[in-house]
Amino acid sequence: MGESAASPDARGSAPLFYSEEETAKLLGIHRTTLRTLALDGRAPVEPIRLTQHKRVYRRVDVERLAGLRQ
Repeated sequence: MGESAASPDARGSAPLFYSEEETAKLLGIHRTTLRTLALDGRAPVEPIRLTQHKRVYRRVDVERLAGLRQ
């Protein structure tokens, strides 16, 4: 997920998940704020925990909350 998740990958399909940094940017908040909210169980979008320190967020949920999708 090093590339921007906002643009489709080489196969032409959009990724299923956004990184913590990409999610925060789309929601207009700092990634530290998003991380703090996720750790407190108050994140505006449910995180998927990959490791103890790495979380991703479902693209459809983030885009819906950000007003990019209905």
